[in-house]
Amino acid sequence: MGNKKRDTALPTIIAIALILFLFASQLFFPGSKLFGHNKQSTFQQVLSLIDSKYVDAVNLDSLTSTAVEELLEKLDPHSSYFNSEEVAASTELLRGHFEGIGVEFSLFHDTATITYVIPNGPGEKAGLQSGDQLLRANSFSLTGKSVSTDSIRLLVMGERNSWVELAVFRNQQTVKIKVQRDRILLPAISAAYLIEPHTGYIRLARFSESSYEEFMQAVEQLKKQGAQQLVLDLRGNGGGLLAEAVDIADEFLDQDKLIVYTEGQKIGKQEFRSRRPGQFEKGKVVLLIDTFSASASEVLAGAIQDWCRGKIIGQTSYGKGLVQEEYQLNSGAALRLTVARYYTPLGRCIQLPYKAEDTLRNNRYFINPCGDTLKEENGIAPQIRTAHNHDSSLLTSVPLLKAIPLLNKFSFQIYQEYFAKINVKSTPLSLLADTLLIKEIWNKWVRIENGSSATRSNYTATEKVFLIERIVATIARYKWRDNGYFQILNANDNTIRIALESINSNGYKK
Repeated sequence: MGNKKRDTALPTIIAIALILFLFASQLFFPGSKLFGHNKQSTFQQVLSLIDSKYVDAVNLDSLTSTAVEELLEKLDPHSSYFNSEEVAASTELLRGHFEGIGVEFSLFHDTATITYVIPNGPGEKAGLQSGDQLLRANSFSLTGKSVSTDSIRLLVMGERNSWVELAVFRNQQTVKIKVQRDRILLPAISAAYLIEPHTGYIRLARFSESSYEEFMQAVEQLKKQGAQQLVLDLRGNGGGLLAEAVDIADEFLDQDKLIVYTEGQKIGKQEFRSRRPGQFEKGKVVLLIDTFSASASEVLAGAIQDWCRGKIIGQTSYGKGLVQEEYQLNSGAALRLTVARYYTPLGRCIQLPYKAEDTLRNNRYFINPCGDTLKEENGIAPQIRTAHNHDSSLLTSVPLLKAIPLLNKFSFQIYQEYFAKINVKSTPLSLLADTLLIKEIWNKWVRIENGSSATRSNYTATEKVFLIERIVATIARYKWRDNGYFQILNANDNTIRIALESINSNGYKK
């Protein structure tokens, strides 16, 4: 048995080793082009011979992608290879839109239930309703244990103006509905509202092609409502397009201030400066970051910090100071290759060390105009550090691990059952303030959960608060979308509390 496994694996191992050797040879002998134009390169010849002559069947695409991934691992943490499916998903996020039917759904008991229909979207125009259960898309079943959220998305999404016939279960009967797919926006801003009478709050989820435009719309709306100062929440924002971060930073800085510059051995230094009068060059600014704030988020935070334009609050950011360019490959896959490092206005590269020799370097320190001492490596360090909102023990709590998978379904059922009571609420915070309704919802949660479990759940006071917040926030999302969701969570958010205390302090110092 052992010999058989070895005989099966050995040819693949040899092939991968050969391909890796050929890739490596390109690094040492660049004159031998990897992707030749007039004749096949050595790499292409080897692949062709393996394909036509090799003793066993070999998945050439898989072999090639494995070899590329192995090679990139030798370079840096952020150079990466994406197959065609991963390219499509990534492109959606960066473009800020996709093509589909305009609904959100969740899987409840192996069945996809529509939880939200985008107003004026193709789904609403065709007659889809919240609560509809998706049974089929054309001739393909959308139910059963084998289905997943991703498989359902692939079946209902499609090219703009194409049609899909859906079978949905509604009011104890099956209804067939034809939907013409259209472009659906993926907002980059999760929430934007007046968190206090003169303080605006914006939560930016990603830096996509629409981020700057959405940011400007949000700022203009908040200023009309009386906002004179701003809390910009970049927690969990893993980055995106550098140009969008530069444009947003431009709105906070005077003209001709350096925002960021990039430089690499193969490309020259490129500076990005503020170019125009900004909408928020005056007024107090606080940026919130955490360990998941990366890349473009750190570009924006670094510019604000280096120029003393605002205060950074939260946890030290991720530490991604490398710039990638994307190159499309003939197979439909893509290569994102690190081509430069980026530096904050003071010249800091905040990349987390990824080579052993880098950890031995002495860190450099910089002084910004307001006297703060800033470290070069390992991310953007905030002026005010805060703990995470919840105790780390919650992440390993057995009762919570059992409860969280039930939360979405329960919240949606409550939203439908108490729709009349919830619909008259004017704001998310008015829902949170209805203590009688919250108590009723909690009692129902306990009854349902205990009824479906052989053991009774006993929550600590902290666990109970955690669950109530998320149940109410999820309910609020069904009525007010992400804006409502984050208003509920922000109400008892320790970092938000500290940010508001800081921005309202007479001793506020950038």
